[in-house]
Amino acid sequence: MRSTIEETAPVGVWLDVRSPAEFAQGHIPGALSLPLFTDTERHQVGLCFKEKGPREAVDLAWLYVGPKVPELLKAIHVLSSKVGIEAITKGDNPGKVAPIWKVYCWRGGQRSMGMEMLLKQAGYPVFRYPGGYKAWRQRMETLWALPWQWRVVGGSTGSGKTTLLKELKEAGEQVLDLENLASHLGSAFGELGQRPQPSQEHFMNLLAESLSLLDLKRPVWVESESRQIGKVHIPSALYESLHKAPYFRLERSMDFRMQNLLNSYGLEDKNALRLAFLKIERKMGPQYCQQALAFLEQDDLKSAAELALKYYDRTYQHAFLQRPCPQCVANLQTDAKGGRLLDLLLRTSARLFPLTSTLPPENRTS
Repeated sequence: MRSTIEETAPVGVWLDVRSPAEFAQGHIPGALSLPLFTDTERHQVGLCFKEKGPREAVDLAWLYVGPKVPELLKAIHVLSSKVGIEAITKGDNPGKVAPIWKVYCWRGGQRSMGMEMLLKQAGYPVFRYPGGYKAWRQRMETLWALPWQWRVVGGSTGSGKTTLLKELKEAGEQVLDLENLASHLGSAFGELGQRPQPSQEHFMNLLAESLSLLDLKRPVWVESESRQIGKVHIPSALYESLHKAPYFRLERSMDFRMQNLLNSYGLEDKNALRLAFLKIERKMGPQYCQQALAFLEQDDLKSAAELALKYYDRTYQHAFLQRPCPQCVANLQTDAKGGRLLDLLLRTSARLFPLTSTLPPENRTS
């Protein structure tokens, strides 16, 4: 997919020249930040453009950037050395394939043009991305509605879905790890032990970047998720596609799931677990929540986990019954792990849900 989505961009390293706040809100994954303006300077230039016009705004912009040129050039040399981008010399082979800087701003305008000029003056190969960050996002967002060959792994809390996805990836299968991209495990306890969640904008960037690396002609395995994962949500077109896809329901014993839950959260801070239970107090029921908190105080994690499982079993069953395609469900009733489960899953998928052509109907041959 990458050749289709980024066909206008050569091999290299993305360089984001927007302000720090813009970069923090969302950027092309893997991009390095070298802002031309501070957040305040960017605001002032924008204000000048609105109140006085484009010529005055450009003059103000260069007034801000001019004194920074020596420091910007120094930063360019340091970053180039770190990522292995070399300055062009007269003796270089014109046909030499080497990484270059891929510069972008919001719309591929004045800011990226200014950085392009600086990089060229410093002797570095540079490509200014047409249309900037906005165009990149528009291209990437076309991925949501493509005919992906989804294979959804579902099951009650503690059934080992995340572990199974890791094993699928290790076996060479295509996997889209939504929880890893969202930095959240998808429940009231989902933020425990995770890095801070990305913004919604950057979550979509990470998601699109991951999809761009996948092959439409092969299955893509993904864990069943609700529309919301912590504070971020799955794009509607993608969620609807996943909701109708072949679904593999892991049915595990209560003992298996209990042990899984204890292994996952047993070493977490007791106060963090307490706060997680309080998040679901209203839906769980105040009486059961208070029982769970009492078990935590007594270090009876097993009893607290049992109450959590009973609550999540109800919510899972409700969500499962909302799936629009009951004939697309395959039940895998087993406590098997590792190779045995992997083999069962792949054989079941191949037997019940053979791959389909991803070509439009008019391009298919009979």
